[in-house]
Amino acid sequence: MEPDHYVYGKRKIFPYGANNAILFLCLIFFFLSIFLPYYLILDLFALHPLEFLEKPWQLITSIFLHVEFWHFFINCFVLLFFGTELERLLGSKGYLKVFLASGLAGNAGYIAYAYATGSFIPALGASGAIFGIMGCLAMIAPHIKIIIFPIPIPISIGLAILIFALYDFSMLMLSTAHLTGGGVAYIAHLTGLATGVLIGDRLRFGRLYA
Repeated sequence: MEPDHYVYGKRKIFPYGANNAILFLCLIFFFLSIFLPYYLILDLFALHPLEFLEKPWQLITSIFLHVEFWHFFINCFVLLFFGTELERLLGSKGYLKVFLASGLAGNAGYIAYAYATGSFIPALGASGAIFGIMGCLAMIAPHIKIIIFPIPIPISIGLAILIFALYDFSMLMLSTAHLTGGGVAYIAHLTGLATGVLIGDRLRFGRLYA
């Protein structure tokens, strides 16, 4: 688990870091959503549960796509801090494995949920991957403390993701029962988080190399 796994020969694949490359991709997709027709961006790059076999690239592109400013800003803000720390610990290669595995797991979870419930709303955003990053960090660096608004004191990252998981699970149950509005892919958060925790657990006990 060396932090220089991203070095290929004498040349770094990501000279400015993999997390910065991901943030840059999110920025590019966000600007595309501003300057290109909204329907075209969603049709091409968002994850459509009924179309992903015909458009398999959506499994990846949907992770980087944010069409609302606050969705884009919050996800990138969280990714900037937690992604940078995880990349520092695992190196770019290991970090990319966690990010992509968690993002893809989140999308797979959403597709399964869509078919189970009959709700085929397009999904987009990096939240599943971000939850996976936080889950992995909680396993390999449990000493990290964070502040969750409105809790005024720092809490462990492990307790934080437990709170997030309980909240998302509760909201998933309520939205499935049509007791609250949709619009958030809670199942993607949970499956991404579970993937990150699993990878972090294997890394912590030396059963997986980044």
